[in-house]
Order: sequence, then C-alpha cells, then structure tokens
Amino acid sequence: MKIFQRSQWRAQALVGTLIAAAVLTGCSAQSPPGHDERLSKAAGLARITLVCAKDLWEETKPKSGSNSVKATVSNISSGPRANRGLVRVTMTGTNLVAYLKELDDNGHPSVANGEQQNTASSRRVYDALAPKIDKIKAARSESDPEPSIVIDDTIPERP
Repeated sequence: MKIFQRSQWRAQALVGTLIAAAVLTGCSAQSPPGHDERLSKAAGLARITLVCAKDLWEETKPKSGSNSVKATVSNISSGPRANRGLVRVTMTGTNLVAYLKELDDNGHPSVANGEQQNTASSRRVYDALAPKIDKIKAARSESDPEPSIVIDDTIPERP
C-alpha cells in the first residue's frame, strides 16, 4: 500500500511540475532569436535616432512603469522627409533597451496574454530596429555619426 501511495504522490508531483512549467512558459513574451544579445548591444550605444511617424512613436512608446523611456522628440520640418508627419526620436542606448523590452512585450505576446491593441505596430517597429541594431559596428572615429533608423514605408530606403 505504501508503495502505491508513494507512486501516486510522485505522479501528482510530476503533473504539478508540468502544469507549473506550462503556465510559466505561457506567461512570458515569445522573444525573437537574438533578443538578449540585441539588448546588450543596444545598452552600449551612446545615442541613437529613430525617425518614424509621430503616431507610430506615440502608440509604441512606453506609457509608464519599469520600461520608461527618456527621449528627445522633434518634428521633421526640413529636408526630403519634411511635412510627412514624421518625428526624430533621439535616445541613449539604455533608453533603447527599455524601448526594445516594451516593443518585445507588446509585439511578441505570449499565448496566455494575447495580442495587445498595439501588437502590430510594436512588432513592426521591433522588426525594423532589430536588424539595424544587429548591424551596428563600433565607430571608427569620433566624427562618425550616431546610428539612425528610419521607418517610413512610403519612401524606399536607399541601399
């Protein structure tokens, strides 16, 4: 009888462990490959500029909480992208890390959390930033410009 009870207890413990693992796995974002390395790389940037539609920035920027982002936002009023509703968002690398975390949480939600109101736009911004951040190389001189990423699908990007 004791052997049966011990086996039953082990089976219940195993089922409990499997359920806990399933719940924990379902509660986290489904981050894209290379996400942690991308965050480390972003943290090392002194400054980066993102150019995008003002509404896209407003919809995807962290509203509050642990992923708050300090950024300088200015309208683009001159040059080839003038008067298109675009903004230039300049932030430090550590603020970019917070922004990427927010984009990942909203753009790649877990099955348990489901899609957010801004899932599509967060995924779009993350998918535009990720390959550009991955390709950033160390500056060769102090006069090298800061990295700049443009999200404007109405004007083709130059190679």
